[in-house]
Amino acid sequence: MNKAYQNMRSFWLDANNLKDKRELKGVGKDGILTAGLEHCMKDNNGNLKNIFLAASVLGNASLYFENNSPSGIGGMIGENNEIIKKASLNFINAAAEMTDKMMPVSALPEPKEPMKVSLFAIGEKQTFYIELEELAARNTQNPFYKFYAYSQQLISAFRQSQEAASKK
Repeated sequence: MNKAYQNMRSFWLDANNLKDKRELKGVGKDGILTAGLEHCMKDNNGNLKNIFLAASVLGNASLYFENNSPSGIGGMIGENNEIIKKASLNFINAAAEMTDKMMPVSALPEPKEPMKVSLFAIGEKQTFYIELEELAARNTQNPFYKFYAYSQQLISAFRQSQEAASKK
């Protein structure tokens, strides 16, 4: 995991970064403030590259990915955009519904295996996590399907936002 990616990952995984927002309320019984998905895949050279998607109860979101650029990272930031805000809040709500089926952890484990996805929810007092085979996450019968599906809708919202911005 390169340093630039690690810095952005750490920012989103620290619930204290949202504490300055007045009267910010988490969602659900665990007060979920941030939800996300992380996975890794092999690049053309066979090296693992990480991808990280996160959204907050503020309705903002970010997508980061390691690449072979000089900075080592690419990404998209979504804020002050109604499409992204709606998708982010759906994602957060789906995460909050699943915390009782996730494992409480002190820190989100780094992805190690391609074809697996980590779903996470960060509450006011606890971080929750589960790792699934990507194929299982895509299965509509899987209890985590809704959580995973909203992550994909959030990625689509980034694309829609970019397309709308390029037409201006």
